[in-house]
Amino acid sequence: MENIRLPDGRTVEPHYGKNVDKAPALLARWKKGEGYIPSEADVRLMGVRNFGTAPEIATNYWDTSTLSATKGDVVKVILPYETGSKTLTEAAGFGLALINPNERLVDYGVNLDKDDRWEKLEGSGVYTMKRKGLVLDQDLTEKQAMKHKLLLTKLGHPDYVDGKFARSADEVAEIIGKTFELGKSEHGYDTMMGQYLPDESKKGILKAWYA
Repeated sequence: MENIRLPDGRTVEPHYGKNVDKAPALLARWKKGEGYIPSEADVRLMGVRNFGTAPEIATNYWDTSTLSATKGDVVKVILPYETGSKTLTEAAGFGLALINPNERLVDYGVNLDKDDRWEKLEGSGVYTMKRKGLVLDQDLTEKQAMKHKLLLTKLGHPDYVDGKFARSADEVAEIIGKTFELGKSEHGYDTMMGQYLPDESKKGILKAWYA
């Protein structure tokens, strides 16, 4: 896929390959001021707002800079940027740096059970919740999506995150509503936006969310 030019002048540059191979290079480019790694909310919003001119954003899977860390029944959502910023939070920068080819993966994710990694994924932009009560590992109805704590946290809903990480409730509703609208009109889907996590275990595992 070639670079995607958006009507607002931004360019989306696709990269192909394994996360462990691509993340270090993208992180190095970000440190030099050469673009940024979009969050899940960024990708989803670009996808629904530019479907008419760039449908490939919505119709392809994209790895993002939004991270998840799981251990036992605990889920940590690591949001990468404050609203309007392209500077990675300390926790997101730490987590993304762990995604590299030198890591021996555990259940297809980064092992957090060494060097106090689990404990270091704290601070600004990190939101912790329990699995219990979350609808996981299956596609959601629009009604479920609009009330899903994990999804709404990742999208920066103001009821679930601090003000400096929040986007408007209307914008979050736009992301979810238009995703379902397009899924129905383009593919006949009534359910989508499922939230998938590694199986519950005693292992600490870090993964990047895809959209």
